[in-house]
Amino acid sequence: MSDARRPAARVEFGDALLALYALVFARQYFWVVEQNALAWALASLVAAAGTYFYVKTKPLAPEPTHRSFWLVVALPLLLVYALRAPFPDFSFDVLNYRLLHAERSLRGPLFAAGDFFPTPAPYNPAPDTLTGLFRHALGYRLGTVVNLLALVWAAQILDRILRPFVARPWLRSLCVLAAVLAEHVLFEVNTYMADLLALPLLLEATRLALRAGEAERTRGVFARVALLLGAAAAFKLTNLFAAVPLALVCARRALSGPRRLDARELFKTTALSLAAFAAPLLPFALYLYAQTGNPLFPFANGLFRSPFWTTTGGWDERWGPRGLWETLLWPALAFFEPGRHSELAVYSGRLGLGFAASLAGLLLGRRDEQVWMLCFVNLAGCLLWSAAGLGYSRYGLHLELLSGAAVVAVVAVLLRRARTAQAAETRPSPLRFAAAALLAALLAAQVFVAGRLTLRYEWAMRRTALNDFRGWVRDAKEFLRDRSLAAYLPAAERERLAGVGVWVESGMKTNGVEALLSPGTPVLGARHHEFFTTDESRRRFAEAVARAGDARALSLCLPEELPAALAVVRARGLGVERHAHIEIPFFSARRRVGMMLLEVSLPRGEEGLRLLAEGKFGGGGELPEGGYRARVEALDTPASLRAGERRVLRFRVENRGGAAWPSRGNELHWYQVNLGNRWLDAAGERLVTDMDGRTALPFDLAPGQTVELDLTVTAPARAGDYTLELDMIHEGVAFFRQKGSQPLRLVVRVE
Repeated sequence: MSDARRPAARVEFGDALLALYALVFARQYFWVVEQNALAWALASLVAAAGTYFYVKTKPLAPEPTHRSFWLVVALPLLLVYALRAPFPDFSFDVLNYRLLHAERSLRGPLFAAGDFFPTPAPYNPAPDTLTGLFRHALGYRLGTVVNLLALVWAAQILDRILRPFVARPWLRSLCVLAAVLAEHVLFEVNTYMADLLALPLLLEATRLALRAGEAERTRGVFARVALLLGAAAAFKLTNLFAAVPLALVCARRALSGPRRLDARELFKTTALSLAAFAAPLLPFALYLYAQTGNPLFPFANGLFRSPFWTTTGGWDERWGPRGLWETLLWPALAFFEPGRHSELAVYSGRLGLGFAASLAGLLLGRRDEQVWMLCFVNLAGCLLWSAAGLGYSRYGLHLELLSGAAVVAVVAVLLRRARTAQAAETRPSPLRFAAAALLAALLAAQVFVAGRLTLRYEWAMRRTALNDFRGWVRDAKEFLRDRSLAAYLPAAERERLAGVGVWVESGMKTNGVEALLSPGTPVLGARHHEFFTTDESRRRFAEAVARAGDARALSLCLPEELPAALAVVRARGLGVERHAHIEIPFFSARRRVGMMLLEVSLPRGEEGLRLLAEGKFGGGGELPEGGYRARVEALDTPASLRAGERRVLRFRVENRGGAAWPSRGNELHWYQVNLGNRWLDAAGERLVTDMDGRTALPFDLAPGQTVELDLTVTAPARAGDYTLELDMIHEGVAFFRQKGSQPLRLVVRVE
């Protein structure tokens, strides 16, 4: 065996991290093994064997990384990571569900015995298992170093993607650094969020798809691409949209060219690729189906119809494009609408620049196939990211990096052609030089803005060593010592939390704290009303409460959430005996988080549990089939309104369904039926203002009955023609339009 064919000679930087990726997926296959140590041992054996086979069968020869990469790319990324590394991550998603996902999946399945939907977002916990391994090994602060490793790995793959375009190692390293310095990528490098972990998987799949023609056998390349895409989708389901352009590239190579596959080989390759794609996704999908009746829960519920969730799991309309033209142009428009690109509402426009460069790359023609295919993958990916109703920053991070690579590749090709034409003296080439210079200058400007944004923003909005150096030094002393949150609690606080037998989730940003303090304790998810709208979910809740028995029930919430938390607990048929302030030193004696500790009383006896199961405490649930049919009629339609004007309009509403509409819900106003409105553009396609006005019914409206209602609407702030949409809303359950009812739409001129 030649040295190049030996497995040891084919090991690269990312393979060690890839082995851990394989470990967390293998662990899910052994969730059926009750002994945790044995399950991890078996998963380790499977992951080791799988990694060995993956490394041994690499279809492309290893490409050594030049030392310039470590100095020009890896070192600056390490410095960016170090700016916030000592400050513990306190971001919303992390404390809302990701820490719980990690603690649970490190010990077994996501749902533990005695739980009732302990997480508001039961997504695949594979990325949280991975970050949990690093957190337990290195402590809470340094556990996020896995993001840095994944980003360096992704940058190394970008270096290989750019080798056909930039031959000089030092110059190529500068180009890779420019491609990686996108602020929404760097916003997450110090957090326990999942998005960065999939970047090397998506980029390696892209590299293999682009260079599949160099492999001796393409079947292995296609199967490897499918495996990487399946793993990326398991880390975050929205990565499925990245699979489509790469599947098209692979299909083109399989069906055309001198090495196209015959029918038999095509069938074998397709079957192997589908199996490889499904392997990382299958165990959790089956587990989730067994738990909820929907392998994609809570998404695609219109197809699978879980008995525990009544909505379809649609996309949040606050983000992304609205209407056809915005969808087509959203990669460029996001720069001008940063508030619809992410909650942070800042954006330097990397996707817009990459979108323009990719269009230019396609126009260059097929002479440079590598750049043409790279631009095609990036452009198609951007359009799918937008057209799928996403258009949200964290779901397109790999496109941010691909866009940077596309700009570099197009600039390199333009310069190459300009020099070739100039040397041949066939015609002047200043236009190509000018286009290349413009793209390079725009990329440099974008990188500069991204760097400034990175110093000011990130998802946890922590300070940096530049503006809090003393705090940075003090917190850095906790490195490798911050493995247990409970160890930071004073003795009095530990005593107040001792003996908890069940957590009741009543507020946001406390789920993770509860999981860190007592990871194996069952959780009763009470905050999300969607889990209480069906008979089956209420029955399951009653069973979980009965299983808790006489256990001590506690709940944590933020002080500003106390009124809502008390209402939530009582709305579920539970009681609150007392509540008091408690301070949690969040992995730092000087960083204390004030919370409210609620002592919750659970119902006892058959009668109390029966009321829980019947939902008598909640004020209602989903209406019967056919109950969501309404006719809304305008009694005084305004021809025009002034911009920003508030006006009371009158409507007649008829219940055309087969069930009465409740006029009152619980004390949080869930489950009551209201009349509401929103504003759309003149074509009725793009949302302008959501959740504008609400009016409650004066009494329960029986089938066939009508009522006249006043509704206060507020005109949009800008002049123009708009569509005013009126619809009935079953609060906490669904809009009537989502159940097939036709809303009323009126065209209104705003002056």
